[in-house]
Amino acid sequence: MRKPILLVKSLIAAGILFVSCDNGSDDIQCPEPITGELSATETAFTGTWTLQSIVTEDEIDLTDDDTDNPSTDIYSQFTDCENDLTYEFGSDRSYTYSLGKTATDCSNENEISGTWELSETGTLRFVGNCASQVLTIDVNDENTAFTFEGTYNFTDINQNTVSSKTTFTYAKLE
Repeated sequence: MRKPILLVKSLIAAGILFVSCDNGSDDIQCPEPITGELSATETAFTGTWTLQSIVTEDEIDLTDDDTDNPSTDIYSQFTDCENDLTYEFGSDRSYTYSLGKTATDCSNENEISGTWELSETGTLRFVGNCASQVLTIDVNDENTAFTFEGTYNFTDINQNTVSSKTTFTYAKLE
């Protein structure tokens, strides 16, 4: 079993999924869905975006291939199913985040949906599943790719934990 990959997938999902809303009582108050007309920035952002790369500052070996070959290219160390991450941003403010839906024979399929908004300064906010999440993204000038980063813990093939700044890049499908 590829334990390092399972941990990394959990970390990536944690970075992409939501922080639960709980005010400490039995009465959970969910955030309201995002509504309203899209701005020009948001209209240009609508569409389907697929994961293109995962790069860390530190070299990490996640592959159980009997070779010591650490790399900063985490994407190349994942399977097609693990790299099959897609965001669909709709013009009606709906979004869907899909994992393992288009690659062949994936057992890790998952889908999350809700509403979204993107500020002029690159703050991408999601609301769904009674939770909210915010990512600071950088969209390139051509509006064909966006990136976000954070520090994640990875467990390498030798069961060592490596904490590294990680950059995720998504490309827009035409």
